[in-house]
Amino acid sequence: MTSVMEPAPREESTVFAADAAVMAVGTTISRVTGFLRYAALAYVLGLTLRFGETNLPSTYNLANSMPNMIYDLVLGGIIASLFIPVFVEYLTTRSREEAWYVASSVTNISVILLGVVTVLGIAASPIIIRLMTLFGSYNAGDVTTQVVRDQATFMLRFFVPQIIFYGLSAIFGGLLNSHRHFKAPAFAPIANNLVVIATVVVFYFLPGPRDNYLHLVFLAVGTTVGVAAQAFVQVPALMRIGVRYQPVLDFKHPAIRKIGRLAVPLLGYVLLWQVGTWFVFALAIQVDGGVPSYQYAQMFFQLPYGIFAVSIITAIFPAMSEHSALRKMSRFKETFNLGVRSTLLIIVPCAVIYLTLSQPIIRFLLEHGFFKAGDTDLLAGVLFYFALGLIPYSIDMLLVKTFYSMQDTRTPMIINCFVVAINIGANLLFFHLMGVEGLALGFATAYAFSTVIHATVLRLRLGRLGGRRVLATVTKTLAAASAMALVIYASQQLLTRLHPAAGFWTDLLDMLLPMAEGLVVFFFVAHALGMEELTILKDMLARQLGRLVPRRRRA
Repeated sequence: MTSVMEPAPREESTVFAADAAVMAVGTTISRVTGFLRYAALAYVLGLTLRFGETNLPSTYNLANSMPNMIYDLVLGGIIASLFIPVFVEYLTTRSREEAWYVASSVTNISVILLGVVTVLGIAASPIIIRLMTLFGSYNAGDVTTQVVRDQATFMLRFFVPQIIFYGLSAIFGGLLNSHRHFKAPAFAPIANNLVVIATVVVFYFLPGPRDNYLHLVFLAVGTTVGVAAQAFVQVPALMRIGVRYQPVLDFKHPAIRKIGRLAVPLLGYVLLWQVGTWFVFALAIQVDGGVPSYQYAQMFFQLPYGIFAVSIITAIFPAMSEHSALRKMSRFKETFNLGVRSTLLIIVPCAVIYLTLSQPIIRFLLEHGFFKAGDTDLLAGVLFYFALGLIPYSIDMLLVKTFYSMQDTRTPMIINCFVVAINIGANLLFFHLMGVEGLALGFATAYAFSTVIHATVLRLRLGRLGGRRVLATVTKTLAAASAMALVIYASQQLLTRLHPAAGFWTDLLDMLLPMAEGLVVFFFVAHALGMEELTILKDMLARQLGRLVPRRRRA
Protein backbone atom coordinates (compact mmCIF):
# COMPACT_ATOMS: atom_id res chain seq x y z
CA MET A 1 0.00 0.00 0.00
CA THR A 2 1.35 3.41 -0.92
CA SER A 3 1.96 5.76 1.97
CA VAL A 4 0.08 9.05 2.00
CA MET A 5 3.37 10.93 2.23
CA GLU A 6 5.04 9.02 -0.58
CA PRO A 7 4.62 10.06 -4.22
CA ALA A 8 2.92 7.50 -6.42
CA PRO A 9 5.06 5.62 -8.96
CA ARG A 10 3.73 7.76 -11.81
CA GLU A 11 4.66 10.92 -9.86
CA GLU A 12 8.16 9.55 -9.34
CA SER A 13 8.59 8.81 -13.05
CA THR A 14 7.35 12.35 -13.82
CA VAL A 15 9.87 13.88 -11.42
CA PHE A 16 12.55 11.63 -12.90
CA ALA A 17 11.65 12.75 -16.42
CA ALA A 18 11.70 16.41 -15.37
CA ASP A 19 15.14 16.11 -13.76
CA ALA A 20 16.50 14.11 -16.69
CA ALA A 21 15.11 16.69 -19.12
CA VAL A 22 16.90 19.55 -17.35
CA MET A 23 20.09 17.53 -17.43
CA ALA A 24 19.60 16.61 -21.06
CA VAL A 25 19.10 20.23 -22.19
CA GLY A 26 22.18 21.46 -20.37
CA THR A 27 24.27 18.46 -21.34
CA THR A 28 23.17 18.69 -24.97
CA ILE A 29 24.35 22.28 -25.24
CA SER A 30 27.56 21.55 -23.36
CA ARG A 31 28.27 18.52 -25.56
CA VAL A 32 27.57 20.48 -28.72
CA THR A 33 29.94 23.26 -27.61
CA GLY A 34 32.36 20.52 -26.57
CA PHE A 35 32.23 19.14 -30.08
CA LEU A 36 32.83 22.64 -31.49
CA ARG A 37 35.85 22.86 -29.21
CA TYR A 38 37.28 19.61 -30.61
CA ALA A 39 36.39 20.66 -34.16
CA ALA A 40 38.25 23.94 -33.69
CA LEU A 41 41.30 22.11 -32.34
CA ALA A 42 41.12 19.60 -35.21
CA TYR A 43 40.96 22.45 -37.73
CA VAL A 44 44.10 24.22 -36.46
CA LEU A 45 46.11 21.17 -35.32
CA GLY A 46 44.86 18.24 -37.41
CA LEU A 47 45.06 14.70 -36.01
CA THR A 48 48.48 13.42 -37.05
CA LEU A 49 52.02 14.66 -37.62
CA ARG A 50 51.83 13.13 -41.10
CA PHE A 51 48.98 15.37 -42.28
CA GLY A 52 48.95 18.21 -39.75
CA GLU A 53 52.75 18.74 -39.80
CA THR A 54 53.03 19.28 -36.02
CA ASN A 55 53.32 17.13 -32.89
CA LEU A 56 50.76 19.26 -31.08
CA PRO A 57 47.77 16.92 -31.65
CA SER A 58 49.58 14.20 -29.69
CA THR A 59 51.45 16.29 -27.09
CA TYR A 60 48.52 18.62 -26.34
CA ASN A 61 46.03 15.79 -25.88
CA LEU A 62 48.45 13.63 -23.90
CA ALA A 63 49.40 16.44 -21.50
CA ASN A 64 45.86 17.77 -21.17
CA SER A 65 44.55 14.35 -20.13
CA MET A 66 46.94 14.17 -17.15
CA PRO A 67 45.21 16.66 -14.76
CA ASN A 68 41.96 14.73 -15.08
CA MET A 69 43.73 11.43 -14.42
CA ILE A 70 45.53 12.82 -11.36
CA TYR A 71 42.36 14.45 -10.04
CA ASP A 72 40.37 11.22 -10.45
CA LEU A 73 43.15 9.31 -8.76
CA VAL A 74 43.44 11.65 -5.77
CA LEU A 75 39.90 12.82 -5.08
CA GLY A 76 37.61 12.74 -8.12
CA GLY A 77 35.95 9.40 -7.40
CA ILE A 78 35.41 10.28 -3.74
CA ILE A 79 33.73 13.60 -4.47
CA ALA A 80 31.59 12.26 -7.31
CA SER A 81 30.53 9.01 -5.70
CA LEU A 82 30.68 9.37 -1.90
CA PHE A 83 30.09 13.02 -1.13
CA ILE A 84 26.56 13.18 -2.58
CA PRO A 85 25.16 10.07 -0.75
CA VAL A 86 26.58 11.20 2.61
CA PHE A 87 25.49 14.82 2.13
CA VAL A 88 21.98 13.67 1.09
CA GLU A 89 21.83 11.40 4.13
CA TYR A 90 22.61 14.34 6.41
CA LEU A 91 20.12 16.60 4.64
CA THR A 92 17.32 14.02 5.03
CA THR A 93 18.10 12.69 8.52
CA ARG A 94 19.90 15.59 10.28
CA SER A 95 19.73 19.38 10.38
CA ARG A 96 20.73 21.55 7.42
CA GLU A 97 23.33 23.26 9.62
CA GLU A 98 25.12 19.98 10.26
CA ALA A 99 24.90 18.99 6.57
CA TRP A 100 26.53 22.29 5.53
CA TYR A 101 29.13 21.90 8.25
CA VAL A 102 30.09 18.56 6.66
CA ALA A 103 30.10 20.10 3.17
CA SER A 104 32.40 22.92 4.34
CA SER A 105 34.85 20.47 5.86
CA VAL A 106 34.89 18.34 2.71
CA THR A 107 35.48 21.44 0.56
CA ASN A 108 38.32 22.76 2.71
CA ILE A 109 40.06 19.40 2.99
CA SER A 110 39.73 18.87 -0.77
CA VAL A 111 41.19 22.27 -1.68
CA ILE A 112 44.19 21.78 0.61
CA LEU A 113 44.85 18.26 -0.67
CA LEU A 114 44.46 19.20 -4.34
CA GLY A 115 46.66 22.29 -3.82
CA VAL A 116 49.49 20.10 -2.50
CA VAL A 117 49.02 17.66 -5.38
CA THR A 118 49.13 20.55 -7.87
CA VAL A 119 52.49 21.78 -6.58
CA LEU A 120 53.91 18.25 -6.64
CA GLY A 121 52.47 17.68 -10.12
CA ILE A 122 54.18 20.75 -11.58
CA ALA A 123 57.51 19.65 -10.12
CA ALA A 124 57.05 16.07 -11.33
CA SER A 125 55.83 16.88 -14.85
CA PRO A 126 58.91 15.37 -16.59
CA ILE A 127 58.51 12.14 -14.62
CA ILE A 128 54.77 11.95 -15.37
CA ILE A 129 55.31 12.36 -19.12
CA ARG A 130 58.17 9.85 -19.09
CA LEU A 131 55.81 7.32 -17.45
CA MET A 132 53.17 8.01 -20.10
CA THR A 133 55.73 7.37 -22.85
CA LEU A 134 57.44 4.48 -21.13
CA PHE A 135 57.32 2.33 -24.29
CA GLY A 136 58.51 5.22 -26.50
CA SER A 137 56.52 7.25 -29.01
CA TYR A 138 56.09 7.50 -32.76
CA ASN A 139 59.15 8.69 -34.68
CA ALA A 140 59.34 10.53 -38.00
CA GLY A 141 62.26 12.52 -39.42
CA ASP A 142 63.58 14.86 -36.73
CA VAL A 143 60.79 13.89 -34.35
CA THR A 144 62.01 11.48 -31.66
CA THR A 145 60.54 10.25 -28.41
CA GLN A 146 62.55 12.92 -26.54
CA VAL A 147 61.12 15.69 -28.74
CA VAL A 148 57.59 14.48 -27.97
CA ARG A 149 58.38 14.24 -24.25
CA ASP A 150 59.86 17.76 -24.05
CA GLN A 151 56.86 19.41 -25.69
CA ALA A 152 54.33 17.43 -23.64
CA THR A 153 56.19 18.25 -20.39
CA PHE A 154 56.23 21.96 -21.23
CA MET A 155 52.46 21.99 -21.72
CA LEU A 156 51.71 19.79 -18.69
CA ARG A 157 53.21 22.35 -16.30
CA PHE A 158 50.51 24.81 -17.43
CA PHE A 159 47.75 22.16 -17.26
CA VAL A 160 48.38 20.80 -13.74
CA PRO A 161 46.52 23.63 -11.89
CA GLN A 162 43.37 22.32 -13.56
CA ILE A 163 43.35 19.71 -10.76
CA ILE A 164 42.11 22.27 -8.18
CA PHE A 165 39.41 23.61 -10.51
CA TYR A 166 38.17 20.10 -11.37
CA GLY A 167 37.79 19.48 -7.64
CA LEU A 168 35.86 22.71 -7.00
CA SER A 169 33.64 22.06 -10.01
CA ALA A 170 32.77 18.56 -8.76
CA ILE A 171 32.02 19.78 -5.21
CA PHE A 172 29.86 22.67 -6.40
CA GLY A 173 28.00 20.35 -8.78
CA GLY A 174 27.51 17.73 -6.06
CA LEU A 175 26.04 20.28 -3.64
CA LEU A 176 23.63 21.55 -6.28
CA ASN A 177 22.58 18.06 -7.41
CA SER A 178 21.91 17.13 -3.77
CA HIS A 179 19.30 19.89 -3.74
CA ARG A 180 17.83 18.52 -7.01
CA HIS A 181 19.30 21.53 -8.79
CA PHE A 182 20.68 20.14 -12.04
CA LYS A 183 20.74 23.15 -14.32
CA ALA A 184 23.97 24.94 -13.31
CA PRO A 185 26.17 21.79 -13.15
CA ALA A 186 24.82 20.63 -16.51
CA PHE A 187 25.46 24.01 -18.13
CA ALA A 188 28.84 24.70 -16.46
CA PRO A 189 31.01 22.85 -19.05
CA ILE A 190 29.70 25.30 -21.67
CA ALA A 191 31.80 28.05 -20.08
CA ASN A 192 34.87 25.81 -20.33
CA ASN A 193 34.21 25.01 -23.98
CA LEU A 194 33.60 28.63 -24.96
CA VAL A 195 36.84 29.79 -23.34
CA VAL A 196 38.83 27.08 -25.16
CA ILE A 197 37.12 27.86 -28.49
CA ALA A 198 38.00 31.54 -28.08
CA THR A 199 41.56 30.50 -27.22
CA VAL A 200 41.83 28.39 -30.38
CA VAL A 201 40.51 31.23 -32.55
CA VAL A 202 43.16 33.63 -31.21
CA PHE A 203 45.77 30.83 -31.46
CA TYR A 204 45.00 30.51 -35.18
CA PHE A 205 45.79 34.18 -35.81
CA LEU A 206 48.97 34.39 -33.69
CA PRO A 207 52.14 35.05 -35.73
CA GLY A 208 54.75 32.38 -36.37
CA PRO A 209 54.74 28.55 -36.47
CA ARG A 210 51.98 26.79 -34.56
CA ASP A 211 54.44 25.15 -32.14
CA ASN A 212 56.52 28.20 -31.16
CA TYR A 213 56.71 29.45 -27.55
CA LEU A 214 53.91 32.01 -27.90
CA HIS A 215 51.47 29.48 -29.39
CA LEU A 216 52.24 26.81 -26.79
CA VAL A 217 51.84 29.15 -23.80
CA PHE A 218 48.67 30.74 -25.10
CA LEU A 219 47.02 27.40 -25.88
CA ALA A 220 48.01 25.87 -22.53
CA VAL A 221 46.93 28.88 -20.39
CA GLY A 222 43.64 29.26 -22.26
CA THR A 223 42.82 25.59 -21.74
CA THR A 224 43.38 25.85 -17.97
CA VAL A 225 41.37 29.08 -17.70
CA GLY A 226 38.48 27.18 -19.31
CA VAL A 227 38.43 24.63 -16.46
CA ALA A 228 38.48 27.46 -13.90
CA ALA A 229 35.48 29.05 -15.63
CA GLN A 230 33.61 25.73 -15.41
CA ALA A 231 34.00 25.75 -11.63
CA PHE A 232 33.24 29.37 -10.79
CA VAL A 233 30.24 29.75 -13.11
CA GLN A 234 28.32 27.55 -10.61
CA VAL A 235 28.87 29.91 -7.66
CA PRO A 236 25.77 32.12 -8.29
CA ALA A 237 23.53 29.00 -8.23
CA LEU A 238 25.15 27.90 -4.97
CA MET A 239 24.38 31.27 -3.42
CA ARG A 240 20.72 30.93 -4.45
CA ILE A 241 20.25 27.59 -2.66
CA GLY A 242 21.55 29.18 0.56
CA VAL A 243 25.07 27.81 0.85
CA ARG A 244 26.40 28.08 4.39
CA TYR A 245 30.16 27.87 4.08
CA GLN A 246 32.32 27.64 7.18
CA PRO A 247 36.16 27.74 7.38
CA VAL A 248 36.39 24.43 9.28
CA LEU A 249 38.64 21.38 9.09
CA ASP A 250 36.94 18.66 11.14
CA PHE A 251 38.68 15.38 10.40
CA LYS A 252 36.96 13.73 13.41
CA HIS A 253 33.37 14.40 12.35
CA PRO A 254 31.49 11.08 11.85
CA ALA A 255 30.56 12.01 8.27
CA ILE A 256 34.16 12.83 7.32
CA ARG A 257 35.36 9.63 8.93
CA LYS A 258 32.64 7.71 7.13
CA ILE A 259 33.68 9.21 3.77
CA GLY A 260 37.28 8.36 4.58
CA ARG A 261 36.36 4.79 5.47
CA LEU A 262 34.32 4.32 2.30
CA ALA A 263 37.04 6.01 0.25
CA VAL A 264 39.64 3.32 0.90
CA PRO A 265 38.17 0.70 -1.45
CA LEU A 266 37.15 3.45 -3.88
CA LEU A 267 40.75 4.67 -4.09
CA GLY A 268 41.72 1.11 -4.96
CA TYR A 269 39.05 1.09 -7.66
CA VAL A 270 40.24 4.39 -9.16
CA LEU A 271 43.91 3.41 -8.90
CA LEU A 272 43.29 0.18 -10.78
CA TRP A 273 41.30 1.95 -13.48
CA GLN A 274 43.98 4.62 -13.89
CA VAL A 275 46.55 1.87 -14.38
CA GLY A 276 44.40 0.69 -17.28
CA THR A 277 44.15 4.26 -18.62
CA TRP A 278 47.93 4.73 -18.39
CA PHE A 279 48.40 1.52 -20.37
CA VAL A 280 46.09 2.83 -23.13
CA PHE A 281 48.03 6.10 -23.49
CA ALA A 282 51.41 4.34 -23.29
CA LEU A 283 50.37 2.15 -26.23
CA ALA A 284 48.52 4.83 -28.22
CA ILE A 285 51.44 7.32 -28.20
CA GLN A 286 53.44 4.80 -30.24
CA VAL A 287 51.15 5.53 -33.22
CA ASP A 288 51.18 8.89 -35.02
CA GLY A 289 47.78 10.33 -34.13
CA GLY A 290 47.06 7.45 -31.75
CA VAL A 291 46.36 9.56 -28.64
CA PRO A 292 44.20 12.25 -30.33
CA SER A 293 42.27 9.70 -32.42
CA TYR A 294 41.49 7.71 -29.26
CA GLN A 295 40.37 10.88 -27.46
CA TYR A 296 38.41 12.30 -30.40
CA ALA A 297 36.62 8.97 -30.82
CA GLN A 298 35.85 9.05 -27.10
CA MET A 299 34.41 12.53 -27.58
CA PHE A 300 31.98 11.19 -30.19
CA PHE A 301 31.34 8.15 -28.00
CA GLN A 302 30.62 10.33 -24.98
CA LEU A 303 28.22 12.56 -26.92
CA PRO A 304 25.10 10.32 -26.67
CA TYR A 305 26.25 8.88 -23.35
CA GLY A 306 26.74 12.33 -21.87
CA ILE A 307 23.51 13.77 -23.22
CA PHE A 308 21.15 10.89 -22.47
CA ALA A 309 22.67 8.25 -20.20
CA VAL A 310 24.38 10.69 -17.81
CA SER A 311 21.19 12.72 -17.62
CA ILE A 312 19.24 9.64 -16.60
CA ILE A 313 21.90 8.41 -14.15
CA THR A 314 22.35 11.82 -12.52
CA ALA A 315 18.60 12.30 -12.21
CA ILE A 316 18.00 8.94 -10.49
CA PHE A 317 21.15 8.91 -8.34
CA PRO A 318 19.87 11.25 -5.57
CA ALA A 319 16.52 9.40 -5.60
CA MET A 320 18.19 5.99 -5.25
CA SER A 321 20.46 7.39 -2.51
CA GLU A 322 17.41 8.66 -0.64
CA HIS A 323 15.45 5.38 -1.06
CA SER A 324 18.47 3.43 0.15
CA ALA A 325 19.01 5.74 3.16
CA LEU A 326 15.31 5.36 4.14
CA ARG A 327 15.34 1.58 3.42
CA LYS A 328 12.62 1.81 0.76
CA MET A 329 14.09 -0.99 -1.32
CA SER A 330 11.06 -1.69 -3.50
CA ARG A 331 11.13 1.95 -4.61
CA PHE A 332 14.89 1.69 -5.00
CA LYS A 333 14.60 -1.29 -7.37
CA GLU A 334 11.78 0.30 -9.33
CA THR A 335 13.88 3.44 -9.91
CA PHE A 336 16.86 1.34 -10.96
CA ASN A 337 14.75 -0.74 -13.37
CA LEU A 338 13.29 2.40 -14.91
CA GLY A 339 16.78 3.81 -15.39
CA VAL A 340 18.05 0.68 -17.17
CA ARG A 341 15.10 0.46 -19.56
CA SER A 342 15.17 4.17 -20.40
CA THR A 343 18.92 4.05 -21.02
CA LEU A 344 18.57 1.10 -23.40
CA LEU A 345 15.83 2.76 -25.43
CA ILE A 346 17.86 5.91 -26.04
CA ILE A 347 21.39 4.51 -26.32
CA VAL A 348 20.81 1.60 -28.73
CA PRO A 349 19.88 3.77 -31.77
CA CYS A 350 22.90 5.99 -31.03
CA ALA A 351 25.15 2.92 -31.19
CA VAL A 352 23.59 1.91 -34.51
CA ILE A 353 24.30 5.36 -35.95
CA TYR A 354 27.99 5.17 -35.04
CA LEU A 355 28.33 1.60 -36.32
CA THR A 356 26.87 2.46 -39.71
CA LEU A 357 27.69 6.15 -40.23
CA SER A 358 31.00 6.88 -38.46
CA GLN A 359 32.88 7.76 -41.68
CA PRO A 360 30.26 10.16 -43.17
CA ILE A 361 29.86 11.86 -39.77
CA ILE A 362 33.58 12.50 -39.30
CA ARG A 363 34.12 13.45 -42.95
CA PHE A 364 31.45 16.14 -42.82
CA LEU A 365 32.14 17.46 -39.32
CA LEU A 366 35.93 17.38 -39.01
CA GLU A 367 37.60 17.01 -42.41
CA HIS A 368 38.60 20.67 -42.74
CA GLY A 369 41.78 22.73 -42.26
CA PHE A 370 44.71 20.53 -41.21
CA PHE A 371 42.38 17.52 -40.66
CA LYS A 372 42.74 15.43 -43.85
CA ALA A 373 41.05 12.38 -45.43
CA GLY A 374 43.66 10.03 -43.96
CA ASP A 375 42.77 11.36 -40.49
CA THR A 376 39.10 10.61 -41.18
CA ASP A 377 39.91 6.98 -41.99
CA LEU A 378 41.90 6.57 -38.78
CA LEU A 379 39.32 8.23 -36.53
CA ALA A 380 36.33 6.45 -38.12
CA GLY A 381 37.97 3.08 -37.50
CA VAL A 382 38.52 3.86 -33.82
CA LEU A 383 34.97 5.20 -33.40
CA PHE A 384 33.45 2.06 -34.95
CA TYR A 385 34.98 -0.16 -32.27
CA PHE A 386 34.13 2.33 -29.51
CA ALA A 387 30.50 2.14 -30.64
CA LEU A 388 30.45 -1.56 -29.78
CA GLY A 389 30.95 -0.54 -26.17
CA LEU A 390 28.38 2.23 -25.97
CA ILE A 391 25.54 0.06 -24.61
CA PRO A 392 27.54 -1.93 -22.02
CA TYR A 393 29.38 1.22 -20.92
CA SER A 394 26.15 3.16 -20.32
CA ILE A 395 24.52 0.31 -18.39
CA ASP A 396 27.68 -0.39 -16.43
CA MET A 397 27.97 3.23 -15.28
CA LEU A 398 24.38 3.04 -14.04
CA LEU A 399 25.15 -0.20 -12.19
CA VAL A 400 28.24 1.26 -10.51
CA LYS A 401 26.26 4.32 -9.43
CA THR A 402 23.61 1.98 -8.05
CA PHE A 403 26.19 0.43 -5.73
CA TYR A 404 27.41 3.90 -4.73
CA SER A 405 23.87 5.01 -3.93
CA MET A 406 23.84 2.18 -1.35
CA GLN A 407 27.15 3.59 -0.05
CA ASP A 408 28.87 0.41 -1.21
CA THR A 409 32.18 1.25 -2.87
CA ARG A 410 33.88 -2.02 -2.02
CA THR A 411 31.97 -4.23 -4.48
CA PRO A 412 32.75 -2.15 -7.62
CA MET A 413 36.38 -2.00 -6.54
CA ILE A 414 36.65 -5.79 -6.27
CA ILE A 415 34.91 -6.26 -9.61
CA ASN A 416 37.17 -3.65 -11.15
CA CYS A 417 40.22 -5.75 -10.30
CA PHE A 418 39.00 -8.36 -12.79
CA VAL A 419 37.81 -5.76 -15.32
CA VAL A 420 41.14 -3.90 -15.38
CA ALA A 421 42.96 -7.18 -15.92
CA ILE A 422 40.61 -8.01 -18.81
CA ASN A 423 41.03 -4.50 -20.23
CA ILE A 424 44.84 -4.59 -20.14
CA GLY A 425 44.94 -8.08 -21.66
CA ALA A 426 42.45 -7.16 -24.40
CA ASN A 427 44.26 -3.88 -25.15
CA LEU A 428 47.61 -5.63 -25.44
CA LEU A 429 46.21 -8.32 -27.74
CA PHE A 430 44.05 -6.10 -29.94
CA PHE A 431 46.62 -3.27 -30.16
CA HIS A 432 49.21 -5.61 -31.64
CA LEU A 433 46.61 -7.05 -34.04
CA MET A 434 44.81 -3.84 -35.06
CA GLY A 435 46.74 -0.79 -33.84
CA VAL A 436 44.92 2.03 -32.06
CA GLU A 437 41.54 0.64 -33.22
CA GLY A 438 42.31 -2.37 -31.01
CA LEU A 439 42.37 -0.12 -27.93
CA ALA A 440 38.76 0.85 -28.61
CA LEU A 441 37.81 -2.82 -29.00
CA GLY A 442 39.58 -3.58 -25.73
CA PHE A 443 37.53 -0.84 -24.06
CA ALA A 444 34.27 -2.37 -25.36
CA THR A 445 35.32 -5.86 -24.30
CA ALA A 446 36.17 -4.76 -20.75
CA TYR A 447 32.85 -2.99 -20.22
CA ALA A 448 30.85 -5.92 -21.58
CA PHE A 449 32.43 -8.13 -18.89
CA SER A 450 32.01 -5.43 -16.25
CA THR A 451 28.29 -5.07 -16.97
CA VAL A 452 27.65 -8.80 -16.66
CA ILE A 453 29.55 -9.05 -13.38
CA HIS A 454 27.97 -5.95 -11.77
CA ALA A 455 24.46 -7.02 -12.79
CA THR A 456 24.98 -10.54 -11.45
CA VAL A 457 26.25 -9.33 -8.07
CA LEU A 458 23.42 -6.79 -7.74
CA ARG A 459 20.86 -9.48 -8.54
CA LEU A 460 22.32 -11.80 -5.91
CA ARG A 461 22.25 -9.02 -3.31
CA LEU A 462 18.84 -7.45 -3.89
CA GLY A 463 16.87 -10.34 -5.33
CA ARG A 464 14.56 -9.81 -8.28
CA LEU A 465 15.28 -6.57 -10.14
CA GLY A 466 12.53 -6.77 -12.73
CA GLY A 467 14.62 -8.75 -15.20
CA ARG A 468 11.62 -9.76 -17.31
CA ARG A 469 10.72 -6.14 -17.98
CA VAL A 470 14.33 -5.40 -18.92
CA LEU A 471 14.47 -8.48 -21.19
CA ALA A 472 11.28 -7.38 -22.93
CA THR A 473 12.79 -3.94 -23.50
CA VAL A 474 16.00 -5.49 -24.85
CA THR A 475 14.12 -7.73 -27.28
CA LYS A 476 11.94 -4.95 -28.64
CA THR A 477 14.85 -2.50 -28.84
CA LEU A 478 17.02 -4.94 -30.79
CA ALA A 479 14.15 -5.58 -33.22
CA ALA A 480 13.79 -1.84 -33.83
CA ALA A 481 17.58 -1.45 -34.12
CA SER A 482 17.79 -4.20 -36.75
CA ALA A 483 15.18 -2.47 -38.89
CA MET A 484 17.02 0.82 -38.41
CA ALA A 485 20.36 -0.66 -39.55
CA LEU A 486 18.80 -2.15 -42.68
CA VAL A 487 17.21 1.16 -43.67
CA ILE A 488 20.49 3.06 -43.14
CA TYR A 489 22.40 0.53 -45.26
CA ALA A 490 19.86 0.71 -48.09
CA SER A 491 19.84 4.51 -47.96
CA GLN A 492 23.64 4.66 -48.14
CA GLN A 493 23.73 2.34 -51.17
CA LEU A 494 21.13 4.43 -52.96
CA LEU A 495 22.96 7.72 -52.22
CA THR A 496 26.26 6.29 -53.48
CA ARG A 497 24.64 5.40 -56.82
CA LEU A 498 22.83 8.72 -57.18
CA HIS A 499 25.60 11.05 -55.91
CA PRO A 500 29.00 9.35 -56.35
CA ALA A 501 31.00 12.63 -56.34
CA ALA A 502 32.19 14.06 -53.00
CA GLY A 503 31.44 17.61 -51.90
CA PHE A 504 29.97 19.63 -49.02
CA TRP A 505 26.30 19.00 -49.83
CA THR A 506 26.91 15.37 -50.78
CA ASP A 507 28.76 14.79 -47.49
CA LEU A 508 25.92 16.47 -45.58
CA LEU A 509 23.34 14.34 -47.37
CA ASP A 510 25.36 11.15 -46.78
CA MET A 511 25.30 11.86 -43.06
CA LEU A 512 21.83 13.27 -42.41
CA LEU A 513 19.48 11.37 -44.72
CA PRO A 514 20.33 7.80 -43.64
CA MET A 515 20.45 8.95 -40.01
CA ALA A 516 17.02 10.58 -40.16
CA GLU A 517 15.44 7.64 -42.01
CA GLY A 518 16.97 5.18 -39.55
CA LEU A 519 15.70 7.07 -36.49
CA VAL A 520 12.20 7.35 -37.91
CA VAL A 521 12.10 3.61 -38.53
CA PHE A 522 13.51 2.83 -35.08
CA PHE A 523 10.90 4.81 -33.20
CA PHE A 524 8.12 3.69 -35.50
CA VAL A 525 8.94 0.04 -34.77
CA ALA A 526 9.36 0.79 -31.05
CA HIS A 527 5.93 2.44 -30.99
CA ALA A 528 4.39 -0.45 -32.95
CA LEU A 529 5.83 -2.88 -30.41
CA GLY A 530 4.22 -0.91 -27.57
CA MET A 531 7.39 0.06 -25.68
CA GLU A 532 6.23 1.83 -22.52
CA GLU A 533 9.64 3.54 -22.13
CA LEU A 534 8.68 5.81 -25.01
CA THR A 535 6.41 7.66 -22.58
CA ILE A 536 9.42 8.62 -20.45
CA LEU A 537 11.28 9.71 -23.56
CA LYS A 538 8.30 11.80 -24.71
CA ASP A 539 8.11 13.43 -21.27
CA MET A 540 11.80 14.31 -21.48
CA LEU A 541 11.48 15.79 -24.96
CA ALA A 542 8.30 17.69 -24.09
CA ARG A 543 9.94 19.21 -21.04
CA GLN A 544 13.03 20.14 -23.03
CA LEU A 545 10.88 21.87 -25.63
CA GLY A 546 8.77 23.44 -22.89
CA ARG A 547 11.90 24.97 -21.40
CA LEU A 548 13.04 26.31 -24.74
CA VAL A 549 9.78 27.58 -26.25
CA PRO A 550 8.80 30.02 -23.44
CA ARG A 551 12.25 31.58 -23.68
CA ARG A 552 11.72 32.20 -27.34
CA ARG A 553 8.35 33.75 -26.62
CA ARG A 554 9.81 36.03 -23.97
CA ALA A 555 12.57 36.97 -26.39
